[in-house]
Amino acid sequence: MRMRVLLLGGESPLGQALQAQAAAEFIQLEAVDRPEPGWLPEMADQLLAGAKPDLILNLAFYREHFQLGLEDPESLQAQQQFNERLIQGCTANDTTLMTLSSARVFDGSKTSAYIEKDEEKPVGALGCFQAELERSLRTQCPQHVILRFSWLLDASAEGALARLVAELKRSPALELAEEWRGNPTPVADAARVILSVLKQLDCAAPLYGTYHYGSNEPATWISFAQYVIQELIGRGELQNAPAIQPVPFASQVALAGRPQNAVLLARKLLLVFGIKPRSWRSMLPALLDELN
Repeated sequence: MRMRVLLLGGESPLGQALQAQAAAEFIQLEAVDRPEPGWLPEMADQLLAGAKPDLILNLAFYREHFQLGLEDPESLQAQQQFNERLIQGCTANDTTLMTLSSARVFDGSKTSAYIEKDEEKPVGALGCFQAELERSLRTQCPQHVILRFSWLLDASAEGALARLVAELKRSPALELAEEWRGNPTPVADAARVILSVLKQLDCAAPLYGTYHYGSNEPATWISFAQYVIQELIGRGELQNAPAIQPVPFASQVALAGRPQNAVLLARKLLLVFGIKPRSWRSMLPALLDELN
């Protein structure tokens, strides 16, 4: 790869998956792990001045956004300060900035899959933050790529999949939100998409803008849980299928701020980059292997 790519958040599950896939293709990414004090604003200047990258891939707050879904004001303020400095620095240095966003920028009221042209109407603090960050990036930094994902799944203990599996093994019955829909997307698939985008940007293709991706096919969280149950039974890790009681989405306090419909259509990514969605079902066994 001719571009010098600086990966922020190399320690994250997505960062690790991306580095592994890049290494398999003999592509070098310069990864920076989360520093001990956290991502301070002045670090953005130091990274740009020191590494002089052609492109920065910002996964710095993967944990806060895609594992924990943190919405506390103090965390969001710290993220805003770092990201704004990073955007300003990339603009001043003519550096491409690639960052992640999510379906949280939508309110979830649409009955069909969301496309990039749909109006942003976030309902939670994190969604509002992501929407504002997107606007700032579009306004200030012409050379940008925003990748929105739905449900990113990894094998970390903090991730949604590990929490679901633990609950399935612990409880004979559990309540899950009915009609909560999205695209279950293993981080290995997300890494494949990111690497594919990077390789085309490396060919000097000015394909900047906002793109959606979600693994094929959309599912409700209940149907996803039922598929996980069958996989666990087949592995001998679960003896009996827990009873699932559907409950109203709005009654689940833990899902506050999330869109009830988080399904994203990846047609634009397919048309522009030629990246085809892959089935999450085919990738789930490998992800479950990582949990053990």
